[in-house]
Amino acid sequence: MSRKPELVLVSGAAGGVGSATARRFAADGAKVALTDINADRLKEVADEIGGLALPADGTQRDAVHEVVQQAVAELGGLDAVVAAQGAAISGGASPKGDPAWFSAFDVNLHGGFFLAGEVMPHLVRRRGSLVMIASTAGLLSGPPGTAGYSAAKAGVIGLVRWLAREYGPKGVRVNGVCPGWVRTPLGEGAMTYLAQREGITLEQAYERVAAHVPLRRVAEPAEIASVCAFLASPDASIVTGHVLVADGGGAVVDPATIEFDPA
Repeated sequence: MSRKPELVLVSGAAGGVGSATARRFAADGAKVALTDINADRLKEVADEIGGLALPADGTQRDAVHEVVQQAVAELGGLDAVVAAQGAAISGGASPKGDPAWFSAFDVNLHGGFFLAGEVMPHLVRRRGSLVMIASTAGLLSGPPGTAGYSAAKAGVIGLVRWLAREYGPKGVRVNGVCPGWVRTPLGEGAMTYLAQREGITLEQAYERVAAHVPLRRVAEPAEIASVCAFLASPDASIVTGHVLVADGGGAVVDPATIEFDPA
């Protein structure tokens, strides 16, 4: 695709990163279709940007199929798709964690797989681009109690690479984004837990998790949206199969050498 994306579908668009991504593409002049299971919040975001709200349960293949068909019918095709659906569902490796494990895979991996399968024929027609939101949890590890989330996000990374190899010859680029901590409702849930456990404020919890990140801060949703916009744009025309880490440098920190860092 040699032009900026004009026809865009964003899943998980009621969430922090998804809504910021929908706003970014709309601000860049694209027609945007939005989908999410949270119908009320989705309508708010769609109304704000003049987009098309298509509420659906993204873990159900039939529902995803219907969303894609409606989006294509209303927009006239698809240039770019951003799969931003996700949820941090707590659970460990004991039998008690089984429900959380399966739920984490349904939301964080299966939904993206269903979406990719449904949009690919349309992206092939317009030589478009797919961007999938993974996580540094899929590269390193998530916090305690996020076995399913970490494993599912690692699966997203593998899926991105497979899709890039499969569909590159047909003109479609597929890339992933691995955010670290982001100021979103998803991230705030973890920060609230940390704040309550340590007897500190929410802001202090954010500061604590960013204390050894080279940039010394967490990301804003708009910053992750900018990465998605870049990967879907002609500026990234030779980039495919790549997983771009957007975490302020956190993934390069070696815990064994932290004490040698400047204060």
